[in-house]
Amino acid sequence: MENPKLRWIEAHPIIQDGEEQILLRDTEGVAERALIVPKGVAFIISLMDGTRALRDIQAEYMRVSGELIYLDDLQGLVDALDSQLLLFNNHYRECLAQMREEYAKNPVREPFLAGKSYAENRMELLAFIDEMFKGAGSSGYAGKEITGMLAPHIDYARGVEVYRETYRHLRSVEKPLIVILGTCHRPTDRIWSISVKDFSTPLDVIPHPEGLCSLIREDHVLKQYIDEWPHRNEHSIELQLPLIQFMLNNDFEMLPILTGSMQEYVNGQKDPDDSKVAEIIGHFKAVLQAYGKPYVIIAGADLAHIGAQFGDSYALDTGTLAASKGKDEVILQSVSNVDSRGFFEGVKAERDARRICGLAPIFFQLCLLQDSACDVVSYKQWTDGRSSVSFAGGVFYK
Repeated sequence: MENPKLRWIEAHPIIQDGEEQILLRDTEGVAERALIVPKGVAFIISLMDGTRALRDIQAEYMRVSGELIYLDDLQGLVDALDSQLLLFNNHYRECLAQMREEYAKNPVREPFLAGKSYAENRMELLAFIDEMFKGAGSSGYAGKEITGMLAPHIDYARGVEVYRETYRHLRSVEKPLIVILGTCHRPTDRIWSISVKDFSTPLDVIPHPEGLCSLIREDHVLKQYIDEWPHRNEHSIELQLPLIQFMLNNDFEMLPILTGSMQEYVNGQKDPDDSKVAEIIGHFKAVLQAYGKPYVIIAGADLAHIGAQFGDSYALDTGTLAASKGKDEVILQSVSNVDSRGFFEGVKAERDARRICGLAPIFFQLCLLQDSACDVVSYKQWTDGRSSVSFAGGVFYK
């Protein structure tokens, strides 16, 4: 505790009571409650990197702000962060080990967002989704084989139009296996995290494909990518599930895969055509073929994240939004062309300055569906005037 070290957490500026505050959120979900602190306190917390004692933090804050903060107050802040499990120390490690052990024992991944992002009552959730798709019409791909879908992973309220225009086309699908690629919003050890658990929602339990999971466990490459913990509180896959359950009339199995950061590829340290990426894709295609069941590959992936909430200092005016939309259209053209390399290069060309958080799941989806055609069926650029998130819907087919 003498040299406190902050864990990797997200920090977002927000306006509360007319003043700018900083929201601190643990993306790992060990600490479930977010903290809202003044900017000055957020700066003090940022100094807790494990290299500074409390007196060093006191001196640095005095140097920058000209104000004195008492050591007792600093210790109180450290104690508060420790109680919320936001510091990397033995207290956090012990709690994390216990949580991981309990999660590993459960054969079912329970819904994390039920009662938070959507209704936890079955009938209320069904009524909400029914209203969501009212008037959406039937699928426009009758007679074609749907092989994949690109969907948002933003909350339903902001993404409703794109979710509706995308998932209505799932009504015509009668395939027993759904593979879902989703963005993992926290650091992971590997670029894929495969779950072999059942997944539960208020609507039902979705079983894992036992035969496919056995093939993955036996594969000397893919077995390295089985990692359950990142799935525990990740929303990018969970938000797809009630919509899929609502749309499909027949029973289905599901294999969820979270994808990690491709920043090393964007920075040029690695090439997306390297042997590791090719190895993952090749071995995954092989186990799908060996399993033999028809499948649909869905990506839960948003596009650009720009504005104050994401650390940008420039004004989010109509010109900025129009320019961002134009760049989205460029990378979505590569999606329409099912061109994984073109999509990646489009994001790399701007050094991922707009934070395309769906980069990895879309890239891998395009790699796996290169023999399909694709239509981008919907697009939206949400904004509150200070920040913006964009997302699109697409249908892959043969």
